[in-house]
This record gives sequence, C-alpha cells and structure tokens, in this order.
Amino acid sequence: MAQFLRTTPSSLQRDLKAFVAGGILEQRREGTRAYFKADTRSPLFADLHGLVEKTSGLLPTLHRLLEQFDTRVDVAFVYGSIARGEEHATSDVDLLVIGAVGLAELAPALRKVEEHLGREVNVTSYSQAEFRTKVGVGDHFLTEVLRGSKQFVKGGQRDLDEVVGKPRRSKASNIQKGTR
Repeated sequence: MAQFLRTTPSSLQRDLKAFVAGGILEQRREGTRAYFKADTRSPLFADLHGLVEKTSGLLPTLHRLLEQFDTRVDVAFVYGSIARGEEHATSDVDLLVIGAVGLAELAPALRKVEEHLGREVNVTSYSQAEFRTKVGVGDHFLTEVLRGSKQFVKGGQRDLDEVVGKPRRSKASNIQKGTR
C-alpha cells in the first residue's frame, strides 16, 4: 500500500494511526495483519465520501463512459443498493440506460470501467419506445426500479418523466395545487 501511495511504510503507519485515533478509520486485526475501513459513524464520513465520489467515484466514471455515446443516450441512472446508499465492498453497479445505444456498443467501454471501479457493472438498456411500452404495461422490474432510489448519470427525473410520457407540470399548476 505504501508503494502504491508513493510513501514510506513508517509514514503510512503514522497516518493510519492518526486516522484511527481521529475516528475517521476503523481498524481490525487478524493475526499480524491490520485491516482498515472508513468509520461510517464519523461526523466527517458523509463529507469525505461525497468528496471522493465527486472527484473519482462511481458517477463521474460512468458519466465519462457515457460521454462517447452522448447524443444517443437520453437518460441513464444507477439504481439498487448503491442508489439506496446500502452499498458494501462487493456491491455491483446496476445501471439503466435509455436511448439508441445497445449493450454490444457499451460492452468494451464497460470492461474498462469495471477494472477502474473494481466492481461489476450490470447494464440494462432500452430504446425510448421499448422503455415507454414496458412501463405502460406495468412491467414489474421497471415498476420497482422507477419506484426506488436513483442516482442520475445523465439527465434527471424530469428527463425520465418525459421518456415515460408523463406530462410536464408547470410552476403555475404547482402553485394552483399548493405544492410549489
């Protein structure tokens, strides 16, 4: 680990000890080995997790992947355990892509993303028409995905509603209903 971080083992040990003492990392020992992980109870955890996620994490990596298909991807989002914030070290990434790009085109780029993230990425891809049809007939899988938490990689909830065919509500109609 010290070699990967380009530091000396003694400096790394000192820093890890300080992070454990500061409540940022948890440590457990198995024989002579020490294992460290982020202390999710730390008041700094949410901020540090957010910083890592925004700079080199999952969503920016997936966004870079989809940039090469930009005009052909209408909406893309992560769903499942990661979107719910229930991820663990072995969680796979569930990605739903709506647009004119298929799995065969995404596969080569996905392999690189999986290597970078160290996680399997499971992609479900639909054209707009197919997605709208399946949602319209109450497809169980899509109903559950749409009901659950989502982290958008491309587009947002409004774009997804447009694909589904939900009418856009104007501010005026929200004000009339008292829902600003």
